[in-house]
Amino acid sequence: MESNSTNDSSQQICWFCKKGRHSECMKKIPIDVKSDGPHDCSFNSKMVLCECVH
Repeated sequence: MESNSTNDSSQQICWFCKKGRHSECMKKIPIDVKSDGPHDCSFNSKMVLCECVH
């Protein structure tokens, strides 16, 4: 089975920093996102700090 790096909660670096767009860093990343409903609304997600060093 392949590992999907965008869903890997052990990598606590936001999508923008992974793409080299450090000026757009999210600062906090939602993890353990659970969707309740058809519109991809997320509730009870835990936020962690982006660990990228820029």
